[in-house]
Amino acid sequence: MTPRTLFTIILKVFGLFFFRELITNTVDFIVSVSNLTKSGLAIDSNSMEFAISIYILPACIIILYVLIIYLLLFKTIKIMDILKLDHGFTQEIFSSTIQTPFILTISLIVLGGVILTTEVPTLFKNIFTYFQEKHLAAFSMIKFNYSYIIISSVKIIIALVLLGERKRIVSFLEKQRS
Repeated sequence: MTPRTLFTIILKVFGLFFFRELITNTVDFIVSVSNLTKSGLAIDSNSMEFAISIYILPACIIILYVLIIYLLLFKTIKIMDILKLDHGFTQEIFSSTIQTPFILTISLIVLGGVILTTEVPTLFKNIFTYFQEKHLAAFSMIKFNYSYIIISSVKIIIALVLLGERKRIVSFLEKQRS
């Protein structure tokens, strides 16, 4: 394995972790904006700074995430050339037999596992909260927000897709590399 191959693997793994953060932040952003527009808080405010902080700033952050993910996953060679990551090594070849698809597969398994381990308890907590509030709703005008259960379910589905379709994802990333 050459230093160039090693840094390609590292940058792609960082790209996959940025992808995880993009999914999490985008879903949270959509829920927050929908809750604000339902409550009328964002509509009633005439302040331009408020509108910028609620809508435009998170959208710019999401666009930045997409750009970083694109660069890390599909333009790793250009990043390495710009940052000169593979220069200055005395050894031209590292003694390792680990292949890039193996590392990407392991990172997808870890990524899917991390999402599952964080979201399954969150889903159960949200379901438990739903039943508690449903019991309280019989006595008052409390209306439960289903979006948290839906968000946790979507994240779990994404994690299961990452785990189940990791071969296709790795072959897609390898096809883009060559």
